[in-house]
Amino acid sequence: MKLMSLSILSISLSLSLFARENPFEPTDQFLEQKSNIINANEQAKQKKEQAQKDKIARELEEQKMAEMIIAEKMMKQKKQETTVENNQKQVKTTKQQTPYIPSIVENFKVLPFVKIQIENDILTLKVDPKYPLLNQDILKPAKKFLFDFRGNVSFYTIRKDIVSEDYESFAVGTHREKNFFRVVINLNDEMINYTETIDSKTGTIILQKNK
Repeated sequence: MKLMSLSILSISLSLSLFARENPFEPTDQFLEQKSNIINANEQAKQKKEQAQKDKIARELEEQKMAEMIIAEKMMKQKKQETTVENNQKQVKTTKQQTPYIPSIVENFKVLPFVKIQIENDILTLKVDPKYPLLNQDILKPAKKFLFDFRGNVSFYTIRKDIVSEDYESFAVGTHREKNFFRVVINLNDEMINYTETIDSKTGTIILQKNK
C-alpha cells in the first residue's frame, strides 16, 4: 500500500515537472494575451466598420442636402422667369395701349453764353456761370418770368417764338448802362401752374409745367 502511494506521487511530480519544462505548452498568461489581442483586433474591426457606415451616412446626407439646394434654386429660377415673363407681357400690353407721342424738342443758342432748350413741358435756361443771377421776377398778369444776370455785354435784343403748348416765346436784351442783361420767358398758362428750379452754381434755371 505504501509502495502504491509513492508510485502515484512520483507520477504526479513527473507530469508537473514535464508541464513546466515543455516550452510548447501554452501558459495562462499567453492565453490571456492572445485573448486580448483578438478582442483588440475585433474592436478595431468594429470601429473601422462603424466609421465606414458613418462616412456613407454623411455622404448620403450631403447628397440629399445638395439635391434639396438644387431643387430650391430651380424653383426660384422658375419663379423669377415666370415673373419676368409676366412683366414683359404687362409692358407689352401697356405699350400697345399707350399711343406714341413724339417729344417736342427745340434748342436755341441765343448767345455764346445763353442757351435755351424746350422739351415737352420743361424749359431749361443755361447761362455761363461767370454771369451770376442778380434778380428774378414774376409778372403774373403778363404770364412772364424775368431773370437778370450781371454782365457788361452788348448785343441787339433777341426775340423768338416757341413751338410749345406751355411756352409762348422768349426775349433776351441788354441793359449795359446798368451792367446786366435780362432773359424773359413768356408762358401760355397761369404762373401758378409752373414750378421753378434755380442752380446758381451751374447757371441753370428749369421751368416745368405742373401736371
